[in-house]
Amino acid sequence: MPAERAYSETLNNGIPLTLRFRSVKLFRITVKPDGSVEAVAPRRMGVGAAMALANERGEWVRAHREAALARRAAAPQYVTGESVPLWGCMYALRVVTGRPGAVLRDGVITLSAPEGADAAARRAALLALYRRELERGLPALVEKYAAALGVPAPQWSLRDMRTRWGSCTPARGTVRFALMLAAKPPLCLEYVVAHELAHLRVRGHGPEFHALVAGVFPREREARAMLG
Repeated sequence: MPAERAYSETLNNGIPLTLRFRSVKLFRITVKPDGSVEAVAPRRMGVGAAMALANERGEWVRAHREAALARRAAAPQYVTGESVPLWGCMYALRVVTGRPGAVLRDGVITLSAPEGADAAARRAALLALYRRELERGLPALVEKYAAALGVPAPQWSLRDMRTRWGSCTPARGTVRFALMLAAKPPLCLEYVVAHELAHLRVRGHGPEFHALVAGVFPREREARAMLG
């Protein structure tokens, strides 16, 4: 079977496109988070036919590419001069060269990373600070809400979760908390602890569950608004 064919093309609207031919049945086109555009076509299809299909989706590509580039531009790069959150407050960021890590001192978060580290590596260094902060605060909160809910204190862990603030596996008696909770006001962490531990008694989010959470954490609505 011949190797994959790849071409650098341009859509009619001027957007650059990487066109690949693979062993697939259907044509597809995607916009990646960095704004680059890739189309994959069946091997038997010609370049002209593939580009005709791509151009039919030109408006969709333009809109999604603009959205991707806007999100990328708005994303923090974790460089000196930016501000980063910790416990609901914004602190000036100072970046220096060194072993990965971050510390809050005199109202400034100093982040150290190896020379040439990219934004992802600098973010990971900041998350190390978040982890330390959460590890200090979580044990007492887990004990508090385990007692309030009448459940055994579960095993807990910290994860870099992008789409949720916490999760619970009742069958294993384990809970997980997002590292980004350290960016939010402390009330948010307390709410997420109460919420996830309540799942050790009630699975799902029905009226019984919300009544249980409200019974031990009356400020649920306030905390949820802060979480966004």
